[in-house]
Amino acid sequence: MKKCGFVAVLGETNAGKSALINRMVGQKVSIVSRKVQTTLSRILGIAVRHESQIIFIDTPGFLRNKRAENLEKITWDAFRESDEILFVADVNRKNFDSSIALLKKIHMERKVSLVMNKIDLIHKPKLLEMVKIFNDVRSFENIFMVSSLTGVGVDKILDYLAKVLPEGEWLYDEDKITDSSFEKYASEITREHIYHRLHQEIPYKCVVKTENYQNQPDGSVKIVQNIYVKSKAHKIIFLGRKGGKIKAVGEAARRELSSLLDRKVHLFLHVLMDDKSFASSK
Repeated sequence: MKKCGFVAVLGETNAGKSALINRMVGQKVSIVSRKVQTTLSRILGIAVRHESQIIFIDTPGFLRNKRAENLEKITWDAFRESDEILFVADVNRKNFDSSIALLKKIHMERKVSLVMNKIDLIHKPKLLEMVKIFNDVRSFENIFMVSSLTGVGVDKILDYLAKVLPEGEWLYDEDKITDSSFEKYASEITREHIYHRLHQEIPYKCVVKTENYQNQPDGSVKIVQNIYVKSKAHKIIFLGRKGGKIKAVGEAARRELSSLLDRKVHLFLHVLMDDKSFASSK
């Protein structure tokens, strides 16, 4: 009998939510970065396990800055729509005060499963101490010990969700892994490589848009993207000396897109100044 449902993935910034969803889906659907707040809007990742279609909602982590109010609204909207909740905690943190504060905001009547992520980075005896800290806050449906990097423990999460989701017809085709359009998907890939190669606040002051993509007669694809920035100073930083930085971003994004699409990609990046793009992206 078919089952289908939404699963909200909540947790503190950089707990590994996006990496975990990518691992459960089996392919990248959400960008991953060491920088905080890389998930700026909810992204649906879709996995099929047995007869169940599991629709994951990746949400922004909670961070106190000028964008926090809007990001927090996105998170709680996703939370209200979900059938199940996975609360992801990074076991490699020095303390869990922020995670516990967030966890306390979830009503006690809601079913929550705790995912202790990045267990490959710590000594195993410490895990029991950490579990006790969270168990003192509330009870959980399940506690999963996983590594989104290696995949350890991820199958147990999928098996559990496949079992408990409500009966119903699937909402997406069997081969669908995300509800994002190709244009948005390609833009996210480039945005991730911008995060990796630029530092401090600059990446948060850009918007990446895929303006055009065309299949070529030789089987390759041509993708044209604009990177919108707010000032001439930011444009200079993005371009780098003799265009070196933007060239490096383009090469990295092109290689990844080629690998994901399994065909040659011609990627063209243009850095432009345009405040209107920032307004439309909010």
